[in-house]
Parts: sequence; C-alpha cells; structure tokens
Amino acid sequence: MNLGRRDFLQLMGIAGAASFFSPGAAQSAWGADADPYEIPDYGNVTLLHMTDSHAQLLPVWWREPDTNIGVGPALNQTPHLCGKWMLDYYGVATPASNEYAYSCLDYDTLAHKYGKIGGYAHIASLVKRYRAQRGDKVLMLDGGDSWQGSATSLWTKGADMVGAQNLLGVDDFVGHWEFTYGQDQ
Repeated sequence: MNLGRRDFLQLMGIAGAASFFSPGAAQSAWGADADPYEIPDYGNVTLLHMTDSHAQLLPVWWREPDTNIGVGPALNQTPHLCGKWMLDYYGVATPASNEYAYSCLDYDTLAHKYGKIGGYAHIASLVKRYRAQRGDKVLMLDGGDSWQGSATSLWTKGADMVGAQNLLGVDDFVGHWEFTYGQDQ
C-alpha cells in the first residue's frame, strides 16, 4: 500500500479519535462489522499517543464547550471556535461519531448513543492490540497532564498515575501539570 503523508496523518487522527470510544459503543454506532480500530501497519514504527487524561482512570461523560470567546482580534478565530463553526473550519466530516467526539452538537442524543469516553482500560486494550500485532515496533507516548486531576492523584501526589502509566506501558512522556508536584516527586 502506498500511503502518503496526508493519508498517514489522517489515519493517525482516526486512531486518536478511536481511543475515545468503547469497543461496544463503536460497534453499535458504526455497525456490527465495522472495526474503527483496524489501522493498517505502515512504516517502521507505530506511534500511539495519549494526552490530558487528567488522572481519570475510568471513562467519563464529556462534552466539548459550546462557547470559547476570543477577545479583540481573536474573536471568531482559532482556537476560539466551537460546535458547527469549528467542524466547518477544520473540514471535519459530520457523521454523528465525529460530532460527538469533537463538538457539543446534539450532545444528549449522541451521549446516549456512544456512551462515556476515555478511561485507561480502553487505552490499555488498544495498546495491547497494537503491541500484539506489531511487537516492538510500537512506541507509546504521553503528552502530559496525566498525573493530576483526580482526588486519588492529589492524595498520592501522582503516584497512583505513575503506577497506571507503568502498567499501560508508556515508553516516554513530557510533563505539564506534573511539575506542580515538584522536582523530587
């Protein structure tokens, strides 16, 4: 298969969005035969990337904001676009799955259809799947904001999330709010 840069980036976006949904919800939404996690093997390495879990180990109900006000010259400019304006600006196709993942549109109806998003169990399923398929050609990366954001991470100063990331098999990460725990932690 000849896969160009644009196609590769699109597949990476699809793979990232796929991690938002549980497998059962994805099957009911996309059809019993569809497998949104079936991504073709391409190149020398498979990059898996997660970010901003904010210490939420379990799936949560999430809705993108419906208002993000830009001030002055930022008014109605990226990144201050929400809902249909944001989808239109970035050319995101609007099947219901994309509307639910990326916008606030029809949230109540789509939340009942697709369910909660996120959770380390869903991420672990994807990591295990791709590592089983591709062996040591998988690199699991975390963009930060993973060790803070829950009561247990506050009480343990992020140690619970370090354990979760070790179990998940994160190969490398960059910190963000993790630095609030101090250099020694």
